[in-house]
Amino acid sequence: MHSIIIPYYNNWQLTHSRLMEIYKHLVGDFEVILVNDASPDIDCKSGAAWWQKQTSKFKIKYVENKENLGFGGSHNQGAKAASGNILIFLSNDVVISGDFLQQIEGIMDTYEEEVIIGGRVLYFDTGWNTITIKGKPSIVPYPEGWLIACTKKMWRRYGGWDVESYGKFDYEDIDLGAWAIYNEVPVIELNLPHLLHLADQSIRKVYPNREEYTLKNGKIFRDKWTKLLEEKFP
Repeated sequence: MHSIIIPYYNNWQLTHSRLMEIYKHLVGDFEVILVNDASPDIDCKSGAAWWQKQTSKFKIKYVENKENLGFGGSHNQGAKAASGNILIFLSNDVVISGDFLQQIEGIMDTYEEEVIIGGRVLYFDTGWNTITIKGKPSIVPYPEGWLIACTKKMWRRYGGWDVESYGKFDYEDIDLGAWAIYNEVPVIELNLPHLLHLADQSIRKVYPNREEYTLKNGKIFRDKWTKLLEEKFP
């Protein structure tokens, strides 16, 4: 079974739209886990309750954080509540116009579940993912955080998002890319035309000073991984 984990903070309409698209386009054995990241807007709770009562096509679990945990902490909470063998971390600003579960299953079968899947994998210098190894710049490919899938076993092996290092957001997906290199786990891209990431539809409204977090976490990332990756890069 697949567990689709969707964290959200306020702006319930975004999450409601994703649930409508999931209801319309996805088939198979799956559950949806909604993680309310301490939203003050009442419709973020009542809207989830409405969906739980109205749909029988798939099960909806509701998790409500007592305090705002951000991207990493909310995903970790959702993973704890998941019943499925395959975890799919999905942002609520990804427009879905077709099924993607079969493609994920196909990749899992090909790699015998020893794989990390991203909706999009960035192999070029994004301005975030280059570190200096032995005096030379080296690019760390990574799956963008708006859709990432892996088995529950792989997630436990990774240890979940490193919220102790990175806090509420930024660099979690690049950290996963570095971990995959170090542990020789393939990272494979879905690259499906019916998944459209709207990008930053919610995070900048909640954290307008995001750039400060990015710069701070960039240094944390380099301190954590530079020496470890020296043995993996030529």
